[in-house]
Amino acid sequence: MQDPYRFEMHGTAFEGGDRIDKLAVGLSGLQHIFDGNYRALTGKKRISELDRERYQVRVIEYKEGSFIAGLGAVYTGLQAVLPLTADPQQIWELTKNGFDFLKFVYGLAHAGKQPTIQQNGDGNVAVVAGDTYNTYNGTVYQVGTQIIGGIRELDNLLGEPAVSRIALLGPKNDPIFELNAADKGRFFPPTNIDESPVYLVCDIFDFNKYENVGRAKVTPDQAVLQGSYRFKNIGDQEVEEFILSMTEKQVKLHCLVKYVHDPLSDAKIDELLVIKVAA
Repeated sequence: MQDPYRFEMHGTAFEGGDRIDKLAVGLSGLQHIFDGNYRALTGKKRISELDRERYQVRVIEYKEGSFIAGLGAVYTGLQAVLPLTADPQQIWELTKNGFDFLKFVYGLAHAGKQPTIQQNGDGNVAVVAGDTYNTYNGTVYQVGTQIIGGIRELDNLLGEPAVSRIALLGPKNDPIFELNAADKGRFFPPTNIDESPVYLVCDIFDFNKYENVGRAKVTPDQAVLQGSYRFKNIGDQEVEEFILSMTEKQVKLHCLVKYVHDPLSDAKIDELLVIKVAA
């Protein structure tokens, strides 16, 4: 079964030919959105080759100008594995609803409303932020949580003038989803840095000398909860000191804490910004 849907990417990267790097990232993000849909609807954590035979999205037409690709979905035996009461094309509508859910909840987060998501007990969920109380179908919520990774891949691709707009359009040009460079970053959670430095006793168990980042396990009863955290070296110490610190059972980090406010995650700390490390 084929559907009248189009995937479009606009910007200078797609004028006079398509930049392969931008095109590859865009198509990868789109595929990950379709993969997320399938996982959400089937409850599967991984997609097998048989699954990909059952549900394929193919480019069936290219148009000149910006990158514009007509899409067709092939459904083979899909009714047997998807909990859909009607046509498998409901997948497209669920993608639209899942995107709208993400747009709403991250819009609240970036407005400083600190939204929370509550399970209603009837299979639905509610987005709560102050006096705001919006209810969503449980399947739409699951789709949203599974496609967010693909949406963020496309969000990362945005940037004037190379990529100004990315959209998946349905019949009558009705957007399934649409992202614009002016809104870049809206699907990533807001963060803030506490400017009061803290000292943390921890075990550094990983460090990338090329990117100056690593991971550290923080012990209990300190300024942040016990656990493993990403860190970034923002001080003036040489990378050798961080590499040597991995040979120590414990070190002390003088750092700032970067907090994240993600309504879809329980994580509260994005990373530690290390000013200095000492044994």
